[in-house]
Amino acid sequence: MRAAEKLAYKTCKYYRSNKMVRVKILRFIMRTIFSFDFRPEVILGEKVQFIHNGLGTVFHPKTKIGNNCKIYQNVTLGGNGKIIDGATTKGAPTLEENVAVFCGACVLGPITIGHDSIIGANAVITKDVPPNSLVFGNPAIVKELKFKYDFGDNAK
Repeated sequence: MRAAEKLAYKTCKYYRSNKMVRVKILRFIMRTIFSFDFRPEVILGEKVQFIHNGLGTVFHPKTKIGNNCKIYQNVTLGGNGKIIDGATTKGAPTLEENVAVFCGACVLGPITIGHDSIIGANAVITKDVPPNSLVFGNPAIVKELKFKYDFGDNAK
């Protein structure tokens, strides 16, 4: 487990046990050393990997990340207000199990990225992504994933 992953899990643990001084110290360390803006309200699954220690990565507080996800550097998992049928909905992305988000990608809004999907570098995603998809480009193009990718679920 990398340093940023350990700090992120500890931050969530301390936040849930209401040890806010420790949370602030760990967030300061992550922001100063790794430029990793991690909010303790994020729901992290098991074996989430922050490749390159989450360098430059930003998380919305309501983000949910499933098991065995890989998140590379400079990724933004952010919220925005969406107008659906005349009503504004606010929220943050949900990444299901086995999702890889490559460097520079922006996943914005209350959307769901389906399990076993890959988000390509510098892609901008503002709509739901079905399971087993490859997403790339700006605006995002969604294709069926036709190859195997090691999401790290066999990592020890």
